[in-house]
Amino acid sequence: MSWRCMRASLFILSLFVLLPVAVAGQEPCPGNLLANAGMEEGSRSTAGLGTRPSSVVANDWTPWSVWGYAAGSCEAEFDMEDVSKLGHYSLYRVHSGGFSQKFSTIYGVHTAGMYQRLAVVRGSQVTFSIWVQIYTGNAQIRSDANGELISDLNEPGNYRAYVGIDPFGEVPPGFGAGPSERTVWSEPVVDRETRRFTSDGLPYDAWIQLKVTARAEADHVTVYTKGQPEWPVRVNVSYWDDGCVTFVAPRPSLTATGQATATLPPTPSPTATATAQPTETPLPTATALPTATPLPTQALVPSATLTLRPTETAMPTITLAPTRTVTKMAPVVQPGDEGSHPPFLLLAFGAVWLTAAGYTGWSLWNRRRAAQHERGKGT
Repeated sequence: MSWRCMRASLFILSLFVLLPVAVAGQEPCPGNLLANAGMEEGSRSTAGLGTRPSSVVANDWTPWSVWGYAAGSCEAEFDMEDVSKLGHYSLYRVHSGGFSQKFSTIYGVHTAGMYQRLAVVRGSQVTFSIWVQIYTGNAQIRSDANGELISDLNEPGNYRAYVGIDPFGEVPPGFGAGPSERTVWSEPVVDRETRRFTSDGLPYDAWIQLKVTARAEADHVTVYTKGQPEWPVRVNVSYWDDGCVTFVAPRPSLTATGQATATLPPTPSPTATATAQPTETPLPTATALPTATPLPTQALVPSATLTLRPTETAMPTITLAPTRTVTKMAPVVQPGDEGSHPPFLLLAFGAVWLTAAGYTGWSLWNRRRAAQHERGKGT
């Protein structure tokens, strides 16, 4: 076997040896909202979007890049890492599957990335995560673990990688513009933090998962990746793979349960009114005014006076006085006096006496009636 073939075989073997390292951090993402999350569903040229004609971006993703903000800042170059083209691309630069998205500058710096705009439920908690690998530095250093180029951490580009969510779902107005200032960014991972070692102590550039969470303020959000080196070293590259976007809708207590709790106030109000009405009904019962009106009882006064009047009519018994007088006067008439006392005088005397007796009796009766009337008033 020729040395060239032996080198190719060793290279392929080294890729399979490293494969567990590359995909060890892969996690499932149920309900993933991202399209082409693993970069496995094709790619396209983005020259029509204003990028360099050579730029290629995974389908369903849109590139963004800004430059001119500092000396050495350039438009980023976008490309797909394809492990089927061995010799030029490497499995080491793919987190899982056969593809990853990369963007880079040579002897320059960039602020660049890609994005997707996604429909979500307003008010939900949205989480975006994706895996990134950073390759940066001036010197070409190969890892003894697999012979691949690794970052020169003695002269790195101070490359920082971020992920972000625009909770209002805005997008850059065109290529050359960046994300909205309202975008929520994760803490960055810096090139020096991605260095890992095998069990034999051999260095390599690790895949790191970045994650950010934000509350959706609209019915769409925009998720971003961002690479931002500080120094224009020989190479500044980042690789991106296996993204995941999920959201947690607002709690049922705030929406569905909130509607249920909103219907609770009407339920207590009928109960309150129902109990209030029986409490108010005692008002008719409390109208003890008819019972407390002893006015009919006080009407006894007229009835007492009325009953006394018949009793007072017994006063005519005083008329016994004339009868008593007649019996007494009969012996006074002596025989032989008829001539000296004519009969008319007797009659006149009797009439005067009866009148006086009647007047006396009437006066006594009238006084008694007046006295009884006064007693009736006092009662």
